[in-house]
Amino acid sequence: MDNTHSLSSILYPFIHSKRILFVGGGSIGHIAPALAVWEECKTLIPNSSAHFVCSPRPGDAQFLQENDLEFSILNAPRLSVFFPFAFLLATGRAKKILETVQPDIIFSKGSYVSLPLCFAAKKKHIPIVLHESDSVSGNANRIVARWADQICTGFPSNFHHTGNPFRAEMLHGSKEEALNIVGFDGTKPILLITGGSQGAQVINDAVAAQLDDLLLRCDIIHITGRGKYNSALPSTAHYYQTEFAHEELAHFYAAADLAISRAGAGSITELAANSIPSIFIPLRGVGHDHQYKNAQVAAENGCIHLEQSDLSKKLLRTVHSLIEDSAKRNSMREIFHDVCKPDAALQIAKIIAQTLDSCGGDQ
Repeated sequence: MDNTHSLSSILYPFIHSKRILFVGGGSIGHIAPALAVWEECKTLIPNSSAHFVCSPRPGDAQFLQENDLEFSILNAPRLSVFFPFAFLLATGRAKKILETVQPDIIFSKGSYVSLPLCFAAKKKHIPIVLHESDSVSGNANRIVARWADQICTGFPSNFHHTGNPFRAEMLHGSKEEALNIVGFDGTKPILLITGGSQGAQVINDAVAAQLDDLLLRCDIIHITGRGKYNSALPSTAHYYQTEFAHEELAHFYAAADLAISRAGAGSITELAANSIPSIFIPLRGVGHDHQYKNAQVAAENGCIHLEQSDLSKKLLRTVHSLIEDSAKRNSMREIFHDVCKPDAALQIAKIIAQTLDSCGGDQ
């Protein structure tokens, strides 16, 4: 089911503006970077307006609503035996969105949602700017890349290496505010644990099994993921758990002395931007094993790469050794920060503006 959440598109023919459609979804890791690009576009491209297309996943719509963004939901298929028929249906829904929104350009952040939308856009000769966050492309981006007018990448490549965009507010957290939120006294180093926007049960279980020993040397802020709150581990003066973090996340970054995370590109980027020494535990076997390759890149830039099969043996001693070695953490901070390109969102916005100029914005 497609739901377009604005009447502004009705007025589009009478407004002299550039309409940018952002597509991506299935996780906040696709949508939040697109929002960062839109923030730069608002300044760089006069009279521009935005419309977002996301997946039916509740977290997508919630994030867009919280940021007061106009959006449509596109129910697109993943690969399966029914994919050809389902893709045709999704393409039909995508065409209706394009007819309603009338975009001048598409910015695709990837995921299965982007495939029918970009296919329909290509048929209408609407220019497409693609951004690939990870060190290796997934199936959807490999296909969309064939249709894209410009390709931007988060990691070094033969295309526009812009880096990965992130929200500027992620750099403006307050450690004091974080301590107020979680109730810690600030006397011990703080370990931030996150499994990405959907959480990571394997990491959660490993932390629960070793929690008492981990707390010997640090306080812990644990973002478990939606539906993964462990009521057997209530928050205390030294352990705080929450299913998700929105505006609190920047404060948690400001307070963290060390982080444990999955190896999604968005998580790596935000942790690098905040110069947080990090241990990355990739989710294996999905999307051409992109998290494994992301973790390898992070390890080449000062971080620690652990496989989840090694958590019972290596997690505790790895955390303890880093907590005890402030000099090592400081060295990691300096090296890891270079992974981040602070102006990534601006560079992508410039490419969008240049593509609009070269195409004339007329469909």
